[in-house]
Amino acid sequence: MYYNGTANREPFTYFLNGNLNFNISGIYNIPLSFSYTNQDFAYSTPFKINRLSIHPSYKWVATHIGDVAMTFSPYTVSGHQFTGFGTDLTPNGPFKISALYGRFLKATEYNSEVPEAIPAYKRMGYGLKTSYDFNRFNIGLIFFKAKDEASSLEIPIPDNLNIDPKENLVISLASSVEITKGLNFNLEVAQSAVTENLNDDETDANSNPLGFFINEKASTDYYTAFNADITYSFGKGSLGIGYERIDPQYRTFGAYFFNNDLENITANATQELFNGRVSLALNAGLQRDDLKNEKESQSNRVVAALNTNIKASDRFNIAASYSNFQSFTNIRTAFDIINEVDPVETLDTLDFKQVSQNASLNLGYILSQSKRKQQNIGLNLTYQTTKDEQGTADETNNQTDFYNLGANYSIAYPENALTINGAVNAAYNVIEENDALTYGPTLSINKQFFDKKLRTGFSASYNQSLANGTSQGNVTNFRANTGYVYKEKHNLNLNALALFRNNTSTASANDFTVTLGYSYSFDVKKPDLRFRKRDPNSSNDKKNTKKSKDTLQQLEEKLDKQNYYRFRYRGIIYEGNANKVADQIETISNQEYFDKKEAFGVSKLQNELVELKQKAVLDEDFKNLAIDFLDSIYVRKDYIPVYQNILRSTLSSLRKELVNKDQQMKDVYAKAKFELENHPLHTLSEAERNAASEEAQFEYMKIYTKYEVEGEKFEAYLFLRIEVDQLLKGNKVIANSDHIKNIKERTQEATFRMYSEKKDLEKINIYLEEQIIIYFDELYRSSDN
Repeated sequence: MYYNGTANREPFTYFLNGNLNFNISGIYNIPLSFSYTNQDFAYSTPFKINRLSIHPSYKWVATHIGDVAMTFSPYTVSGHQFTGFGTDLTPNGPFKISALYGRFLKATEYNSEVPEAIPAYKRMGYGLKTSYDFNRFNIGLIFFKAKDEASSLEIPIPDNLNIDPKENLVISLASSVEITKGLNFNLEVAQSAVTENLNDDETDANSNPLGFFINEKASTDYYTAFNADITYSFGKGSLGIGYERIDPQYRTFGAYFFNNDLENITANATQELFNGRVSLALNAGLQRDDLKNEKESQSNRVVAALNTNIKASDRFNIAASYSNFQSFTNIRTAFDIINEVDPVETLDTLDFKQVSQNASLNLGYILSQSKRKQQNIGLNLTYQTTKDEQGTADETNNQTDFYNLGANYSIAYPENALTINGAVNAAYNVIEENDALTYGPTLSINKQFFDKKLRTGFSASYNQSLANGTSQGNVTNFRANTGYVYKEKHNLNLNALALFRNNTSTASANDFTVTLGYSYSFDVKKPDLRFRKRDPNSSNDKKNTKKSKDTLQQLEEKLDKQNYYRFRYRGIIYEGNANKVADQIETISNQEYFDKKEAFGVSKLQNELVELKQKAVLDEDFKNLAIDFLDSIYVRKDYIPVYQNILRSTLSSLRKELVNKDQQMKDVYAKAKFELENHPLHTLSEAERNAASEEAQFEYMKIYTKYEVEGEKFEAYLFLRIEVDQLLKGNKVIANSDHIKNIKERTQEATFRMYSEKKDLEKINIYLEEQIIIYFDELYRSSDN
């Protein structure tokens, strides 16, 4: 990557990453993943940047070695990266076990010359998760412990930073019961012991049973989290109630962040109506905070989340949602992506939370859809109001309202591999008495050449910014990209970005970035041992063909002429007149495919079967039509295990990619936080801040908004990562997951067509990964987060 601009970064950087899987004899799997960069960050962090991990597996034994992450439950270990060893043992029996051991934070020395560098003690941790399934009753126990090494730092940390060596112990008990068919009860109780300073004196109080597993100090406190729900499923709907209570300051060193100091009592319901054209999901209840009566005021409110999707017609789709649940929420506008300079720029979020209300409306309409031309228009509107609760001072708890509006139009010419997109976006933010508006258009064109091996694209955008009605400047950028696939294995990509910033208060700034990428995908193919077919035109083959026509073949040819059919297909003999053979095909199709829960494209095939039976009445070329239909049935049946392997491979690869990106998600937000905390207006009161110049207020508002909005990237990343991780148990796909069923419905028919045409597994993997990401992104945006 080459960069020339105003940002404080190296002109040349490179990134290497890879995912390899060694399969031995079709039994042993040894996945390996790694990432490396020469990116020179301004200061060291307790998190690793360059990573290497390997995941050997054998049957029901899966191991994770190196820089990895595991998830036990939301209240114990949930996606926190560590360097060490983990294992998942999932035999066919009722007993399952997972374990981990490793370094959760590396030692980071204090550097007085770099105040933004946060020092940290080396933190080691280990955990164990066990579960036992009694058919309709399941019980599990989780144990996790992490401890800082006080001797891991040589340079003393100043007392004013309030950073001390800590220790954490978490024990969780989880259970699920199928009371009766469709009625399920789930429960998890977790207790966390946190010692804030290991240098404190020990106590003999043993005020909690966890005190037997931890050296109780004067600064040791105990926190509890409780979650229970009961759900009844019926037809295409469900009803349920839930209760959740999380003590103030509850936390675990096995997770990055989550809400605490809250109590929720909720009821939920889902229902599909009108043959699935309308789906509704409602979650409503009561929420309160200040569980220990320690705050100046207590918040009691009615909470609700409503999601609806309406397929008004085959062309028109409506999706709407609303939520006012307390959650970690960050706002991100389209302009964060449009004006992003670094194409590999990701971010992390630190421990912050917000109370928020969210509402969204998405409209999509297909103007035309044919082989020659496809047109779509869309409109999306989101509203969110937040109150930052990270700080303790009242002046930091500002309420912010965000309005985002986007309209887009796309036209595609599939036969010419050409797509044109146009969009207009607007973002309006209101912070106390100040407001900011950003708006502008975007145009992009994508074209593929040489049988879609060469991909090209160009986009241009312009956005204007105003603060309290006064223009603050504009940003114009141009992007160009091209990619070429050579022999299906080599993928070359070249991207260029030119961005021009015009600011009314500061000097103009320009950024230019060029990124060159190369990826290679390889596998070890089995040798093709099939013999070549003989040339039927050769004289010898003509003689052999004539000899090979035995009595049965001659009889079949004769019977065909007499409206009587007899042929063999996959070991089954179909015999009789056209109607009888059609009935036999229907029976076999039901047994072999239609009655299987894994079947896909059923409605299409059933229509083809109806047409086949109509042809049987007319007796038009019936035998060939019958064989063609059987081909359609069995080729789909044969594809099911292929798809399962592709799906497992894609999910595993995506999970590794997400794990590898973990550290990359940690720097942008930290930088935004640093800029906010070091801005001169940040430490002022609200009145003092309002008395500052408009330019200073606007600059602070931009930094503050960026600090808030940047986090949504990480939240979406974490949501995707947790969901993908939950779909894979060991290295196996959870087949009964609703998400898996939905993903199959979205992708199985399309991937089947791709497989039938060219058997290009690489393209199928790329398409499937994109669809999985899109699916969970839609789920994330429509959820209450």
